[in-house]
Amino acid sequence: MTVELAATYPCAELKPLGDLPDIELLGGVELKAFVDIAAGPPTDCKLSFNLMLQLAPLMASMACLFKIFNVFVALKDFAEGAKDPVNKLPGAVPGLIDAIVELEGCIPPLQLPKLAIMLKGILELVLRFLSCFLSNLNNLIDFKASLDFDGAAGNPVLTEALGCAGASVDAAQVNLLKSLDPLKPIMKIAGMVGGVAGIPLELPDFGAISAGGDVQESIDSVQKAIDSLQAVVDSIPG
Repeated sequence: MTVELAATYPCAELKPLGDLPDIELLGGVELKAFVDIAAGPPTDCKLSFNLMLQLAPLMASMACLFKIFNVFVALKDFAEGAKDPVNKLPGAVPGLIDAIVELEGCIPPLQLPKLAIMLKGILELVLRFLSCFLSNLNNLIDFKASLDFDGAAGNPVLTEALGCAGASVDAAQVNLLKSLDPLKPIMKIAGMVGGVAGIPLELPDFGAISAGGDVQESIDSVQKAIDSLQAVVDSIPG
């Protein structure tokens, strides 16, 4: 007699990765996500988060700052040369001109198209991150809804296990909401870039969302932010 088991085996099917997310920065430098093989199977969500971690400190230390310092040094040399216009000034003038030429690539009025492309790349990364965030949050909500406490009535061991699972889901939701907090400085700078490039940008209050509160309200706020940012991305050519 053949016995058929009414059971299924779980299978976590891995999907091949598409193109690695990247952002083109001023000066032609490209920032690309790393595939962290030490962190387990790579996913699109992990790649977006990896690039986000690179972006935050980078935007705080842009190379243009050093070009501005270089101009200051050249101006100092020029001022010193002015004291001896015959011997020192001729050598100081080319240095000042070279420093100013190097700085031209950082002057916003000359870089508006690249600023728009940079802003678009940043916002596309934020949108990918927010999509991952919503997917994870909805998965947690669905999992918590599947916990059948009524079915565990009379079984203290199962009831305790379900209670533990429910508490873990609550903690995971809190931790997930906190992942939005690092977006605040990124969006602040994105707003500045949009202002210089003449692209109006409504900044979502990710700080308020990450503070917690009603989960459905958080979902609605994030979805509103996605719709608003997507409209800006769609308006930027390139």
